[in-house]
Amino acid sequence: MKYISFENFKNLIREVSEEKEVITSFKKDTYYDWKKCNGDEIDLRGFRTVLPLKYFFFSPQENLIEKEKKSFFIVGARACDLRGLELLKKIYLDEPEDPYYKKDNFIISVDCTEFHDNCFCVLLGDTPWPDTGFDLNISVLEDGYIVEVGSENGKEFIKKHENYFRDASSDEILKREKLREKIKNELSKKLENRKIDINKLKEKIEKNEDVFKEFGSKCVSCSACTNICPCCFCFFLSEGNKNKIRYIDSCQFKGYARVAGGANPRKDIIKRFKHRFLCKFSYRIDMQGIKGCTGCGRCIDGCQGGINFKEVIIRVNGE
Repeated sequence: MKYISFENFKNLIREVSEEKEVITSFKKDTYYDWKKCNGDEIDLRGFRTVLPLKYFFFSPQENLIEKEKKSFFIVGARACDLRGLELLKKIYLDEPEDPYYKKDNFIISVDCTEFHDNCFCVLLGDTPWPDTGFDLNISVLEDGYIVEVGSENGKEFIKKHENYFRDASSDEILKREKLREKIKNELSKKLENRKIDINKLKEKIEKNEDVFKEFGSKCVSCSACTNICPCCFCFFLSEGNKNKIRYIDSCQFKGYARVAGGANPRKDIIKRFKHRFLCKFSYRIDMQGIKGCTGCGRCIDGCQGGINFKEVIIRVNGE
């Protein structure tokens, strides 16, 4: 474990920004967003951003004929987004590998020090700090950061910039563990210490109809939930004379499952709504070995029908 002071970290980012495009999370009013950064304004406290990290790895709309791929130096990724990326890596980088996936980004992730009203990662058995998927991870202390290395790239980065770092003391590491447990316990308390057994949830989703009819009737098929989900990855291609454009798609659109001849197995909005939960807690686990939900709560933020997806899971689970 390493330690870096706030001032040293700002100076480090200033140095990095001279060579690479640095993107960092920042607070705007009551929420967090992404912006370019040269180190002058950095405060890594808080929770996940409004927009997911995934769009730095594949664009919501991109011309596949343009082969130039831009990489980023990302500061402020949260655990829920990194868990989403672990799924996307399996989707895009397992054979056959997607040549357009931007896998060269450098990621400095951060432990959550707060949580949004709609966050529910601990409900699914996850934590508000990452275990994997980062090059470096930062834990915020009173006057600096504990830095954990998560990759060879991260190790090389520390070595290259070793003058900014020192070894973390045992007391500082202990402080990190206490802060982690504190935020986890606070979020658990807010969620009434509920825990969902993911292995049993699949069967409960398949058998349940009433809950999906109740909540699905509010769905307006706007696709906000899939667009801002860190795990959703569906797309469609549009070809022109000189372009081949890939757009994000949504399983909540009426025409998503339509096939040749006009047949549509999910023409009904309730079926599409239920399909989203089956995809996340059944199909993804069966096919990639990872659940397709990280509990970030963005789907609740963006839903134009006012659906609380967390409550759907709790109701289906039988609590």
